[in-house]
Amino acid sequence: MNSFVGSIALIRHPEQLERQWLAHWDRSAEQYEFVTAERLEQESWRECLDREIAWSLNLRRGKDYIMSSAARLHFEAQLPVPGNEEETVFVVEFYVTDLYGGAALGVLDRNPDTCWLSGHELLSGVTAEGKSVAPILVMLLTKADIIKRHTN
Repeated sequence: MNSFVGSIALIRHPEQLERQWLAHWDRSAEQYEFVTAERLEQESWRECLDREIAWSLNLRRGKDYIMSSAARLHFEAQLPVPGNEEETVFVVEFYVTDLYGGAALGVLDRNPDTCWLSGHELLSGVTAEGKSVAPILVMLLTKADIIKRHTN
């Protein structure tokens, strides 16, 4: 049986808290995803995600973003993965992350592979431009009920 043990970043827009979330484009899969980190040996849930945010978004740890000290949610479930016959055991912690200072927002705004998505887009699995959101992410967000579907 497959398994995933790791953390997912809930990076909130500085002016649209809880209404817009940072996603990055996975060019090989052609879909939007959240920063996700698989836990390595001797790493905490938070440490693995801190490492991945800095690396994948080119942000400086402790200077460009602040990650909550405790997870918003610890989620465990055995779920069918879209496109896979075998179920996967997911053990995931979700951490709220906020940008700190104007420089971080500028870095992300200049990155063509990042964008801000609404809860509606994320939970629907498709952006307003018709681009796909990773089906596994949609499934986890829906099952965990961690993001609300704001429509206004």
